[in-house]
Amino acid sequence: YPRINEMCRELHRRKISTFLVTNAQFPDCIRNLDPVTQLYVSIDAATKESLRAVDRPLFKDFWERFLACLTALKEKGQRTVYRLTLVKSMNMEEINEYVKLLELGEPDLIEIKAVTYCGTSDASSLTMQDVPWHHE
Repeated sequence: YPRINEMCRELHRRKISTFLVTNAQFPDCIRNLDPVTQLYVSIDAATKESLRAVDRPLFKDFWERFLACLTALKEKGQRTVYRLTLVKSMNMEEINEYVKLLELGEPDLIEIKAVTYCGTSDASSLTMQDVPWHHE
């Protein structure tokens, strides 16, 4: 979004808070982003292999981009959030790897949510069995 800074400045001028979520694939955009009220980064998995499985990335260097985004997030010096999306069959057993990612980006807050099942699709093999319950 080439005009995102312009839009955020206008919202702030109007005293409107800005909560921006990024998919952690464009580190230069994070570095060049003006401060927002709260900057989120989607943490869809904690290892290269599980991120490939969960996100089906477009870039060959998706893992390097992902890690660079977390580093850039830490350097922002503003309120940041990791948004962890848990998928029962893919990324819930990676506790130690999540800790490493937390140490890399040092977010202020961590939001944990379950994957949202949106029905059967040729683009996804997810089923309701992949959606974690609170007790899990």
